Amino acid sequence: MKKSKSDTVYKNFADQPKWQWITLLSVLGYETAGALSGGILLALAPDGRLMDMPVEIMHGFFKDFSMPGFMLIGLGILNVAAFITVLLKNRNRWILASLALGGLFIWFTVEIIILQEFHWLHVMWGLPVILGIMVTVPLVISRRMELHRC
Repeated sequence: MKKSKSDTVYKNFADQPKWQWITLLSVLGYETAGALSGGILLALAPDGRLMDMPVEIMHGFFKDFSMPGFMLIGLGILNVAAFITVLLKNRNRWILASLALGGLFIWFTVEIIILQEFHWLHVMWGLPVILGIMVTVPLVISRRMELHRC
């Protein structure tokens, strides 16, 4: 059976270096756990008591943590979807990985602005996002190059 151009494109694009694939999966899994657990805790206790955070740290931007909690749950779900597409080496995995990590990058940037401070937890959760973006960029470039070859 003769292979089509799209089969060749998919095969070439799917041959991502193993270290890059494992790094991206690790980051997505780690960030998924943090986003879902943090989001659920904030949604369950919008006053912040389950995470020992007073509402006042948001400087009046939100009346409580319910909206940030639900947004964080949404980011967690997006990261689950990205994790699955990367795990299965879906040819469009770069889209969800980019959206998930880009969403978390925006989340941390806005969070720092709202809190008006940089906390050590931003390093703990933010640096892996930057690492994940660094290993996702080659996927985006590779996919773009493969599409232009068709």
